[in-house]
Parts: sequence; C-alpha cells; structure tokens
Amino acid sequence: RAPHCAPPPPTPQTPRGGLYWPPCEEETALPHAERGGPEGPLGDIRVLDLATPAAEATGRVLADLGAEVIKIEPPGGCAARFTPPFEAAPAPAQSGAGGGEAERSLFWRAFGLGKRSVVLDIAVEADRARLRELARSADVWIESFAPGTLDAIGLGDADLRALNPALIYTQVTPFGQTGPEAGSPATDLTLAAAGGLMNFQGDADRPPLPVGAPESSMHGAVQAAADTILALYGRGQTGRGQRLDCAMQAAVVWTLLFQTGFPSLLGSDMPGFGADRANGPAQLLPGLDLPQHAACKDGHVVMTLLLGEVGQRSLRGMMQWAADAGALDSDLAELDWGDFLGAVGAGKITPADVVRGLKQFTDFLATQTKAEIQRRALEGKWLIGPAWNAADLLADPQLRARDYWVEVAGAPHPGPFARLSRTPIRYRAPAPRLGEHQSLLDAPRPAPRAAPHTQRAASPPAQRTALPPVHSASAAPGALLEGLKVADFSWVAAGPLISKDLANLGACVLHVESENHLDPLRLVPPWKDGAPNVNANHASPNFNQSKLGLAVDLQTPGGREIALRMVDWADVVVESFTPGSAAKLGLDYPVLRQRRPDLIMLSSCMRGQTGPEAHYTGFGLQGAGLAGLVAITGWPDRLPSGPWGAYTDFIAPRFSLAALGAALHHRARTGEGHYIDVSQIDAAIHFIEPLLLDCALNGRVAGRAGHGSQRACPHGVFAAQGEERYIAIAAETPAQWRALCQTVPQLPAQDSLNALSARLARKAELEAPLRKWCTAQEPFAAARLLRRAGVPAYPVLRATDLHEDPQLRARGFFIQLNHPRLGRATFEGATTHFSQTPARPLHAGPTIGQHTFETLRDLLGYTEQQITDLAASGALT
Repeated sequence: RAPHCAPPPPTPQTPRGGLYWPPCEEETALPHAERGGPEGPLGDIRVLDLATPAAEATGRVLADLGAEVIKIEPPGGCAARFTPPFEAAPAPAQSGAGGGEAERSLFWRAFGLGKRSVVLDIAVEADRARLRELARSADVWIESFAPGTLDAIGLGDADLRALNPALIYTQVTPFGQTGPEAGSPATDLTLAAAGGLMNFQGDADRPPLPVGAPESSMHGAVQAAADTILALYGRGQTGRGQRLDCAMQAAVVWTLLFQTGFPSLLGSDMPGFGADRANGPAQLLPGLDLPQHAACKDGHVVMTLLLGEVGQRSLRGMMQWAADAGALDSDLAELDWGDFLGAVGAGKITPADVVRGLKQFTDFLATQTKAEIQRRALEGKWLIGPAWNAADLLADPQLRARDYWVEVAGAPHPGPFARLSRTPIRYRAPAPRLGEHQSLLDAPRPAPRAAPHTQRAASPPAQRTALPPVHSASAAPGALLEGLKVADFSWVAAGPLISKDLANLGACVLHVESENHLDPLRLVPPWKDGAPNVNANHASPNFNQSKLGLAVDLQTPGGREIALRMVDWADVVVESFTPGSAAKLGLDYPVLRQRRPDLIMLSSCMRGQTGPEAHYTGFGLQGAGLAGLVAITGWPDRLPSGPWGAYTDFIAPRFSLAALGAALHHRARTGEGHYIDVSQIDAAIHFIEPLLLDCALNGRVAGRAGHGSQRACPHGVFAAQGEERYIAIAAETPAQWRALCQTVPQLPAQDSLNALSARLARKAELEAPLRKWCTAQEPFAAARLLRRAGVPAYPVLRATDLHEDPQLRARGFFIQLNHPRLGRATFEGATTHFSQTPARPLHAGPTIGQHTFETLRDLLGYTEQQITDLAASGALT
C-alpha cells in the first residue's frame, strides 16, 4: 500500500524567453491570473532536433507545445528541405522570389514550422564540439539516423548524458535500435507493409495499397513526441534523463484495430485477409459485401453499416431517407433495416433482397452531394460521412467555425491538434531559413540541468474528499508515472488508448463501463473460441491494459456520485462522450474545476467540443473521410479503398498523449490544471499537411494515386511466390536505385537514371522487369536480400506474419498478459523503449466491472454497506 499523495507546492522556475501569444477564445474564459505564460506548456524546454524527414514531426509537435526546437542542419540544409511537394517556382520576371528548391519544400514548410535553424557539420570535430556544448543546456535530443551513426562520432546517448545527465535522448527509427532489422532502410511504403496496415487496404483483385500520402512514419514520430514529453514529466521526480528508442514499425502495428487478435485467440488470420485475400472479407450473407465506400454526386462517402445499437439506428435512418425519396422498392421500403439480419433469419426477406436494397441505397447516394449527405448524417446521427479532399478541407464549415486554419507567412496551416485552455498552441514563426538562428551558438547558455524540480501540482482544495490510502496496484516502484491517478470515462479506441499508455507507464487508471450502455469495442471480433462474448474478445483487453475496471451506470444518481468521487481522487480525467453529454451528467469541466482547480481533463471526440458539427456521430472510418485520408487512398479508376478500420482512432491518441503530457509538465511547474479539447479530425489533418499547402499554394488537389509517389521510383507492391504474397519496394535515393539494379540485373543500371525525376518519367518501364523478377521470388527471402543490399523492401505482412516477424520478436513487441476469460493471451506491447522506466503492463484490460468492489472500497473510500446500497440502487451495472 502506498500513502495517498497530497501534492506539494510547485517549485518556481524562470522560463526562457519567447513571444507573447494572445489568449484564444477558450482561454479567455479563465481569469487572467490563471492563464499560462507566453511560451506554452513546454516553454521551459530546449530541444536539439537532428531528425531526418521520417521523424521531422517529432520536433514539430514539441515546437507546437512551446518548446524551443533548434534544428541542427548540415551545410546545404537538412533533407526535409528537399522533400516534395514543392511550391511552384516563381515566373522568370519574379526571379529572386521564392529561392531554390531548399526554400520551396512544402514538406519543410509544414514540419519545420516554429523551429529554429543552426548549421553545424557533424562530420567536423569542431562543429561536434559546439554541438556538445549546446547539448549541455538542452532538455531533449532527437535523432533518427541509422543505429550507431552518432555513437561512432561521440554524439551518442552515453556521450551526451555524461555531459548532461538530465537529457532525454530520443531515437526515432523505422525498426528501433535493436533487432536484426535495426539498420535496415525503410520508406513509408515499406513501413506500411512491415507494420501490417497495407495488408488490409486495397481491392481484392489488385495488389494491396498504402494510404495515399507518405504518413506511416508519422505514427512513430508523433508517438515519440508524446513519450518524450511524458519522460520530461517523469524526469521531474529524479532529475535524471534517459534514452527513448521508438520503432515506427511497432507504431504502425497499433493501427490494426482487432486484426492481431485473430492469431492471438484463434491462430489464424481474419477470413479474407490471409491467403484467401482474393476472395475478399467473409460475407455476412451469401453475395452480400457490406459497402464502406460509395460514389456520390460530387465525390465519395464512407459508411459503417454494422456496429451494435449505434449501427442499427444509423442504418435504419439512412434507409428510411432513401425510402422517403422513393429510391427503394416498395417491399424494401417497409423493412426495418436496423434488424435486417433478424428479418433474414425469420424468413421475411432473402439475402438477395438485402443485396438489392443496399444497391438501391448506394445508387440513391449517387444523386446527393457530399455536403447534403453530411448535413443529413449530422441531423440523424448516422455513421456516414463525406470523403473530403484538400479543397473541401480548406472550405469545411466546421473547421472554419473553430477558426482552425492559421495563416503563417501567407499560407494556411492546419491549426492546433489539441486545444489547451491555459496554454494554447500558438504558431510563432514559419519554418526558418537555413542558418537563420546561427547566433544561438554564441548566446550565453544556462547552466547544465541537474537538479529535479518538484513533481506535483498545488495542494488539493479544502473541499476535496479525504480518501484512504491508495493501493499501489498500478505499477512497480520507480515507474515513470508512479502516483499519477486517472479517471477514465472513455470508450471505443481513441480515448482508451491514451489512458492505456498512462497505465502501462505506472499510472493508476480507473476505467468506467456499464452493461447498460455497452462499449462498441466489446462487440468486435475475435472472441475466445470464436463465440461472441462481451467479456472475451481481444480488442477491449488490448486497449485497456493495466487498468482497473468499474461497472458504473452514470445515468443513475449513485453512478454520478461515484464519478464525482473519482474526480476528487484523480489527477487526470479522460472522457470521450458526445459533446454536451458530460454537462448533462454534471461532469463537464466548468463544474469539475470548481471542485479541483488543479485537475487536468481531456475530452476526445470526432469533431471537437465547439462548432456546428460538434455533435457529429461517427467512428474512425468517418474520421478518415473528414480528415482527407480516404480521398487519397485507392486506385484512380475505382472507389476509394482505405484507410483500414477506425484509422483516426489511432492518430488522435498520439497527439492527445502529447498534449496531456505537456499539461502535466505545466501543472508540475505551476500547480495549474488544464482543459484539453481534442478533435480526431483536427489532429489527423496534420498527417497530410504538405498536401494541404500544395492545394492552397499551387492549386493541386491530391487524388488517389495507387502506388504512385513523388518521393521514390520504383515505388510499388509486387506479387511474389505464394498465395496472395507481395513485396513492397521503394527506391528514393540514387544509392538505393543503384543497389536495386545490382540485385535485379534486368533493371537498366544507367547513370542518367540516378536522378529521381528521370526515373519517375520512366516509372512503368522500370517497374515492368522488377514486377517480373518478383513473381519468381519467395517474398521473405527476396525482401531480406534487397534490404541487405540497401534497398527499402518488406513483404506485406499479414496478422499471423506479424507474430512471427523476427524484428518484432527481437524487440519483444508482443507480450503475454493474464485475463479472467482469455487466460494468458498475447497482446501488443510498447512502441517506445524507455531505458530507465520501461512500460510494464500488469494485466490485460478488465472484464466489465472486474475491480468494482475493491476499487470502491480501497481507492474511493466506500464502506461495504455503502457499496451494497449502491448495487441495490442499480448504480453498479
């Protein structure tokens, strides 16, 4: 048992300089004295950023949250400055404006935003010495070179932490720092294959596809930012830094929703996604393929037709809309489509009737515009939404109502990925010119960091309920977040994944569910032994690792009283109610902050807490449509075909965790709480920011490009030996192209093709012999041969392959955890390895109400008689 920790007063710190940011609309609701300082929640943090383009977003997230991020660039500029897309070159009469290619990269304009630029040549010892001096006063070092590169020149983790023991040394690489593939080359295409995502995207009669923009690495880059911020918060207890080793492949695996559960529980792939991929997913009824994408009058829409009670209500409403418009045959118009499966089982209709009805519905959608469909979806709370493209996003009324777009240097950038009430994200400056801040090398430097600052918020208010000692059931002593208490009212995926990471890093997380309002996550397969059971599926235990489970019906007076007792106990509240629901329950932030001024509360939903579409009902598939990811994924001659699953549910948690960690860091310094509003769409749009700049500045609207790429050629997914086996191959650099030619002799090894532009002009011609070569190859051996030669390549892994992948196994990614109904089962593990305070999952996520009694008694201070009375009132269901 560990004593209940009343937080001591914060230790004052003087933050380094920065520009004044005027308060945002949400912040003005707070008294001036309660607002944060001008620098943002990380205004006291200095970051040295040596990342390659794959991890450029790591430093950008830290800069957004107020850190001073110094980009260390080689002479001539970092690689991000040469990464497409580019702003169109100025006309000859305007020569002198716009600069060369290094100043026209829209990728750099996006991910260099808010950073500072210093030029140092790490190949020269004198410059390495100056960099070491900078590192003495830094808080964070970010790098994404091949493992061992910086160690070899005296800039490794051990070298720099010997100079600065408080340094957080973050390494963000495709496969991590250890394992047989640690040094292998990779691109976004091959990461999508290595992480399994690609296997679930595309059309069954063609090779699988990536998401239509290079964004696979972003999952790892943003996760690394979040973990770095949590490490900074944890550093406050000890003053010691540590090394963080983040693997992008592992981050991609976490996007697969429930797919890895099939090998874990059933020993096979989900039907339609293994060797039988050409047959497509298993059919619910003979001949019935439930549509997820459909054409409309001016584009496309995405829909979810089955998902528990929400899906039934949604489908019923959508089909009634079509019936009222006369789009359904009379016999179909009379059917209760919310229970069409029951109607088939009762013999009222045939499977052919269902197929006919859904065909008529999608034909009806083709007569409606995206805007009209979105309006009806909002009114009816239907699981359907438009597939916005870049131009649609720039005009989206919800984003405009939230003042989302921020103009910086004449270009509209996506706005804050999270809205923090006290220390709002403010974009201070555009991406810097090369060497713009060289004077930082000569500026006076603060002393090296060594002593810890006190790590807890202000003392609890007088009205806070006195509670008994707290069980140390959440973590072993010395865990990164030991002593942090979290009340988790979230469900499905985006919210639970946030608190799952907190729990695995040592926080005590109380997760509330109710059998009266079942979490849809418990309705998705697979289940133990293949039999549907809300307490025996894989996804819920996976997404709720290490949490304590309470069954509480918040619709009852007793349930609401328990919720308030949890708030009194907690440091952090996470919720994902529909906006407005928390207020109806008396659990909204204005109410809770009166009880707990130091409380940090994070609300996660699809469209944010404000604006005309705040109440939009949808899941991650609709989120991907509204965030612009669906419109760019697929073949240009067909309907969109991805992204897989609830995609934005796996993007938003990474940004949410970064914002939450920053709020914790701010509270540790000031004692102040925070309210954080996270919209899945607002966050996910950041993954395609360069495409939005391309649209705004060049008028180019990205569409579906299949396997096309501006960054690499060859760039494709090629059939290999075996049933539905493929290899993803990409050559970005001249060295990779030459290595590919040496491995595949049929390719023309011409010096004129070293330039990417020359290869792109001959893409079809160059990929034809490569495609032929691949058909004769065993995919795993061929991909390994290419990687060893220096070519980014990976087989398109299925879920069963992921469990056997040598790199994931060497990293210990899949872990064994106990569960009351599943027994000892396999689940996903950590994306990032912390050298001093690793994630230590204690158990799989709970069954509904598994820890209700012990939690109420031992953590929340209820007597056994009070618990009995609560149960009798119906509050504990």
